[in-house]
Amino acid sequence: MHLRMKLQKAIFLSILYYAFLVLVELWILLIPREMTSLELLKTSHLINSVATLIFLLFIFKLIKQTDLLKLKKADSKYYLIALTLGIGFVFFQSILNVIYHQETSSEFFDYDFTLERLISMNAIASIMIVPVTEELFFRKYILGNLIENYKPLIAIIISSLLFAFIHIPFAALFFENFDFSLHQAYIALFGGIISGVLFYKSKSIIPSIIFHVFWNLTSFVF
Repeated sequence: MHLRMKLQKAIFLSILYYAFLVLVELWILLIPREMTSLELLKTSHLINSVATLIFLLFIFKLIKQTDLLKLKKADSKYYLIALTLGIGFVFFQSILNVIYHQETSSEFFDYDFTLERLISMNAIASIMIVPVTEELFFRKYILGNLIENYKPLIAIIISSLLFAFIHIPFAALFFENFDFSLHQAYIALFGGIISGVLFYKSKSIIPSIIFHVFWNLTSFVF
């Protein structure tokens, strides 16, 4: 059974999740600069993603929440809905960009279709591994527990805000070469809401994973 979760605990666990994401990325700093090849950099995201997923599975087992790993089947209509929303959300982002930037630009509606971006290990990680890890944590674990204490809509919004939180580039505050922007977190918020609704309505994490996979896939292709 899921443990009842309050807001404070959900925030704390999300911060821990984010902290691990930061820590797992630091391994590359331990490698001498002369050994840090371009090929290694091209696979760094894959290594980080696999490490995060393995760690999450280990934690679920440690806290005796292995039931979170069970992929309960949903009504087949939700798979189609999730796939459609995953692809469509990328194009809906153009509207969200207009709202975010408070201006209309043709750049928001320019799509550059290419499959070449998929030919990288980091792209594979973003499409196949990251969605599984993030959906298991933010939807099945965080949202699944929040629903025990809050109304579904409130629980979905809270989990989506926490999901958006991990997409805030805090590192940019410490490095001049990076621009700090809330844009990615802003987009993640809406994606999290869609994914949360799919999870709640379907009573299964599979549609949420499908949505996230095709969301990331379409983002790379376009």
